[in-house]
Amino acid sequence: MSSIKNILFDLGNVIIDIDIPRTRHELFKLFRRADLQQQIIDELQPVILNYETGQISDELFINALIHYARPQVYAQQIIRAWNAMLIDIPFERLEFLKMLRTQKYKLYLLSNTNGLHLSWINNFMTKHFNTHSLDEWFERSYYSHLIKLRKPHASCFEFVLSDSGMVADETLFIDDMLENIDSAKALGIRTLYLTGGHEVITSLKNYLSLKD
Repeated sequence: MSSIKNILFDLGNVIIDIDIPRTRHELFKLFRRADLQQQIIDELQPVILNYETGQISDELFINALIHYARPQVYAQQIIRAWNAMLIDIPFERLEFLKMLRTQKYKLYLLSNTNGLHLSWINNFMTKHFNTHSLDEWFERSYYSHLIKLRKPHASCFEFVLSDSGMVADETLFIDDMLENIDSAKALGIRTLYLTGGHEVITSLKNYLSLKD
């Protein structure tokens, strides 16, 4: 087995802390029919998938959510509710990424995300870390709405491997969703499944046998 040369990170609950139920809670405070939550969620799933693969714009996505909203609910309220799941990017994780690069690992990012969330992240980085983007911590960043491919589809991982030049057996993929882990593993990529409550720093140090 080849040694690991590349580390491919998921974003949510790996680099950035997220709380998806917060967004659901905030959106339903804006929607007309709180009694139809499951029906609305089911109807919005294809819209969200289209948004995360760049098939529809920010504006069309916001309008799709406003369709379910009470009168006098405006775009900025929808945006705040949609972004409510985004919590924090801890400084120590960014420092850990820097340390990994000094160890000669090449770092990459692969995220199912969207324009509104990426804008929030970039603003967060500017406010807290005086840089306009998270991308400078990685060789390359792959965002689903920009590459128009989404995990767990094999085509998404195949594109990333081809575009980056990474070799599957020399690459470790870290994600908190088992379906994404299984898809990467089927392509020969080595994987680290980050289950709930486990910190990426500790888990990755243990996997790579790194010393403090």
